[in-house]
Amino acid sequence: MGNRGGILVTAGALALLTACSTPAPVASTTTSAVSPTTKAVPSSDAPALGNGPGSQPPTTPQPPPPRSPDKVTSACPFLGVTEVSAAMGAALDTWAEEAEPDRHWRGPIFRCDYPSRVGGRQLQQLYVAAVPGTGRFDAVLKEWSQECADVAKPIAGVTGTAHTCSPTTPGKEGVVLLVAKKSHGETRLAELDLSPQRTEVYVKIAQLLTDRL
Repeated sequence: MGNRGGILVTAGALALLTACSTPAPVASTTTSAVSPTTKAVPSSDAPALGNGPGSQPPTTPQPPPPRSPDKVTSACPFLGVTEVSAAMGAALDTWAEEAEPDRHWRGPIFRCDYPSRVGGRQLQQLYVAAVPGTGRFDAVLKEWSQECADVAKPIAGVTGTAHTCSPTTPGKEGVVLLVAKKSHGETRLAELDLSPQRTEVYVKIAQLLTDRL
């Protein structure tokens, strides 16, 4: 996944396993047997923590209705694992974990990690930031887009500013999805680093992020 280019100034391994809440077990949605060696995984304030092996389809429970918070204080609530699973049409074996925010940019950059339940590999990473004021929207968006190694491509069908591009990180083959919006007197931005998907997946996720920002 991307490293926020020259914007995010943080060590890559510093916050991969940092949670914003006390570890707690994720409730099982079936009556299937659980191995004695199964460990509880941390939870977060994300709308949904997704589905582990043997759980219900990703469309249940239904995600909460989109809403735009008065103040941005974390990243995970903007995109739940169940919602990503529904958009992709596949049950992702991952969970959401809020990382320590980076405070070296124009505003705090909040990050949500989505590690795999098997091996801890990052399946996605979400970055969210809110910069006071909207007068320099284009300039702030350009700075936020430094993660792009090529020209950002607009995502058609999204009621807002949304693009995709290739990451600057050498050797990475993923996709950077960028969303920006003027909201609550701020320039709000989101970046989701994910694996290549169908166009309709980008549209669904970008629209959800736009609505929530």
